[in-house]
Amino acid sequence: MGRALDSDKILDSLRYLDEIRPALYDGELRFPETDWDSMEPYPIEVEDGEVEVRRNSFLDKVQSELRRRRIEAMYQLEGAPKQWEDAAKAEAPRKFPRPTDLKAAADAMGRWAKLYDDHPVSWCMWNEPSHNLTGSPDLASIRQMVDIYGAYAGAIGPKGLFGMASFVPVDAHPRRQLGGRSYLETAVDELRKRRRADPDLPFDYLTMNNYGEDLSDLVDGARNALGGDFNTVPLIQAQFGVFRPGEWEKQGGTALEAARSMAALEKALRIPDLQTFTFSGWLPHMIAFKGGKALRTPLFNALKLYARMPDRRTPVRGGLPDGVGAMASGDEHRGSVLVWNESGESRTIQLELADVPPADGRQAELRVYHLDQKHGSPLEHRGSDFGPSETVHLRGRSRKLSKTVTVAGPGLVYVEVGAASHHPVLDRDGLSATLVRKHTYADRVTGPKGTTAVRGNAYGCYDAVRAVAYLGVEGDEGTALCGAEYRGLPLTLDTDVRAELPDHQPASSEALFGVRVDYVLGHGVAKSVLWHGDILDKRRTKPLPWGRRGATADELVHAPELDRARVGHARLALALGAHAPSGWASSGARAIISFWMDSTGPGSQARFLLG
Repeated sequence: MGRALDSDKILDSLRYLDEIRPALYDGELRFPETDWDSMEPYPIEVEDGEVEVRRNSFLDKVQSELRRRRIEAMYQLEGAPKQWEDAAKAEAPRKFPRPTDLKAAADAMGRWAKLYDDHPVSWCMWNEPSHNLTGSPDLASIRQMVDIYGAYAGAIGPKGLFGMASFVPVDAHPRRQLGGRSYLETAVDELRKRRRADPDLPFDYLTMNNYGEDLSDLVDGARNALGGDFNTVPLIQAQFGVFRPGEWEKQGGTALEAARSMAALEKALRIPDLQTFTFSGWLPHMIAFKGGKALRTPLFNALKLYARMPDRRTPVRGGLPDGVGAMASGDEHRGSVLVWNESGESRTIQLELADVPPADGRQAELRVYHLDQKHGSPLEHRGSDFGPSETVHLRGRSRKLSKTVTVAGPGLVYVEVGAASHHPVLDRDGLSATLVRKHTYADRVTGPKGTTAVRGNAYGCYDAVRAVAYLGVEGDEGTALCGAEYRGLPLTLDTDVRAELPDHQPASSEALFGVRVDYVLGHGVAKSVLWHGDILDKRRTKPLPWGRRGATADELVHAPELDRARVGHARLALALGAHAPSGWASSGARAIISFWMDSTGPGSQARFLLG
């Protein structure tokens, strides 16, 4: 979810995050906007040349509410602090020019940011620099952007994650003034040059903004710009809306917005290196305050339904009318289908559900939700109540179910079959240990024509809200990898593993399936241990890109629970304390836990539940 942090209404709305439980909240902090609630009192003051930084209750509340929910905070730092704002230049389209004294501004920002380093924060520098810096997508704005990025990242220090810079779709287009290269490519190249001179300059993610345009061009342009040498840098859709600016404000809170958003989300889920997809306009596009009430809009209700879907996607077969799309998923607890209709005409769809969870002696329920102008859309129709329009108790052990639904145009229908209201995966909490940071990897390779793709469509993603890791490899080869660093870990960490692996032993010499732990002592990593099954080729050479690196680990532990024959569903106890270096527990019990699936064969996928 995302929203400019301009109003105290945001504080009133944070409780509604519990109904969706997103992984990240993206908040814009515009330092020239001195009347925003997030800027009162102003966080930076200068008197007689002395800089004073201070917290304010607004950001304290945002930070504490996100931390309590284990939701990652990403703050977009936009514009110079007022003391170093070039007010004479700060006019549209050049809304956020370079600070008049970059070093002084960065030093002040660094001191202020350290007030909030008690919780993992991702700092995104600037916003849409191709027009917001110099007013033109030229080389000068690129160099200024990288100057700002380097100065701010260096001043804020090692506890944050750092990204830039909310690029927009046009930034992926070739430009004559940049020698036929895109703004994105030229900006990333400039950052490459800076990192050669300063190898410690972090680059943790790349962010994009998109309102009403196709996702593919910008994602492809960003991937091509990163190439194969920034594979630990994920793509993040920091701001997204399904309508263009102008129309986006008018269409907020409508059933059409919800239907188009689900279509866009389905497309985003198929992009393997898109780590985070953020819907903009938490207020008022998802929660709208009206008449003293918080109204849940169709987009909010659609995301709430999506959050009920099991994490194991299943294919949707058969034809659908124009403007209609669908997603389906299921596990042993729940089966679900979400159908959306972007057209202006109602559509009747015959759904044939297979492999639905059996009742097994309990009463299973079929629930149907309609979401359209007359259901769950309080700004289009009176009343904000939203719930199942149909509930049927099912008996028997049939694994198939047929259901005919009519989807209003525009609108959505959600069909769910399940025996339990509480879902052991979707409704679980994260670890009691403290998250330090997440690690991500995308197996990008550059082809002969300069285009970059993700090998094997491999993906790896970690959900810190629920402490769940997801891995998958669609092709024969590819590295699916993600990790999370925690402190305060237990001596034994229970892990629930579900995996689907080919019956045959993988042919690749890089094949690996396991969990690696890199133990952190002081300011470094002291030891690595790899728990693995029977998929491990000791000839492998591709290293873990963080921790102690290396293609396997300092210590190898065979875990039969991860063998191909047993891994359908297994419980694995990671004996962290038994394999830890001396003094690890007493020094904070800190470690990087990495989930590793490499070239295990087509269709491989796995899910790890921690704790």
